[in-house]
Amino acid sequence: MSSIVRAHSPSEFLALVPHLLGCTPRRSLAIVTFAAGRSLGALRVDLPDTDSGADIDSVASTVIGMACKVSRTDAIAVIVYTDRGLRDAIDLPHRHLVEALVARADICGLRIIDALVVGPDAWNCYLSDAADGPRPLDEIAPDPDLPPLPDVEGDQFAAAALPVLPDGEAAAVHRLLTDAQNLIARSREGKRLPARRRAAATLVLDDLADPPALFEAFVAPDTDPDDRTVAAVAFCLQRPLLRDVALMQWVGDLATGDAAYGAQSAYAAGHPFPHDLARPMWGEGAEPDPPRLLRALERCRHVAAATPRAGRAGPLAACAWLAWATGRSTHAAAYADEALAIEPHHGLADIVRTLSGNGRLPEWVFDREPVTSPAGTGSSRESRDR
Repeated sequence: MSSIVRAHSPSEFLALVPHLLGCTPRRSLAIVTFAAGRSLGALRVDLPDTDSGADIDSVASTVIGMACKVSRTDAIAVIVYTDRGLRDAIDLPHRHLVEALVARADICGLRIIDALVVGPDAWNCYLSDAADGPRPLDEIAPDPDLPPLPDVEGDQFAAAALPVLPDGEAAAVHRLLTDAQNLIARSREGKRLPARRRAAATLVLDDLADPPALFEAFVAPDTDPDDRTVAAVAFCLQRPLLRDVALMQWVGDLATGDAAYGAQSAYAAGHPFPHDLARPMWGEGAEPDPPRLLRALERCRHVAAATPRAGRAGPLAACAWLAWATGRSTHAAAYADEALAIEPHHGLADIVRTLSGNGRLPEWVFDREPVTSPAGTGSSRESRDR
């Protein structure tokens, strides 16, 4: 949420909004927040269903309240993305909602930079005279003098789809998971494993001997986790104790993972779990490193895609939490719903769905602070004493 919007007209601004959101929204209300003329980022919510009696004033209060939580915000822009045509409309759709947003923003001391609507056939401005009429969509284009922006593909739901893996990769991960679990269980199948498969599964078990080291290697930049690492992480994400260690470590650092792993082991023995280590789970505390969290999310999506459906609820719940932690509530709810379709009583998935449904986001989404370790120590491997 730190991009600078450089636009000299409403049409150029509209061309930049999808890049702030990371998608081209449909049936959505977008709010771009500003401080001293610079954008702090954007938030998106579903357009309220007026036909079902949605309370427009309540929606406006909630959305403006979220905008006010973004540190240093002094102005906003409102953009409505609708499926309703604009060219033949008597009035612009969702005007009542926009008027409610403008009124609530005024009460909160926020300046309205613009209020725009994009339909399937045109775009327009709520603040302009009706005589101006709708404008053609091909006007929506960035400043040609600026470097070209990367394409933004898909609507707010598209990015939640799991990646399509190369042929054979999911089968390889499934085989490693099954073989490792058979070795742990000392089952008949495990004793009959061919030497090569036994050796490969043993390497997965070796990785599980030090979960924080595994989780740190998993999110290391400029690396692509191999089948062995994917299988080991999938094994951990299927188990709540290890999954929570992974999530807290990805929010923090290796030292945080070590502390969380030790605390989980102590908790299993009857000792209380330290409050400071648990706070990030509820979205409290200093801002994590955004690239690290996004990397963890993308790689967990890969793990979920590689994991057989029967065991996918855990990785999907991890995706849901990481999406929520990065402010992507729509994606978080989609992952949580998919996890609950597999395992109806999955605890973390149910929690994330509730948080997303209630419009709650982590504190760090609104207030950027220096990255710190909840464990109170450094993040390098050399800081460990294990």
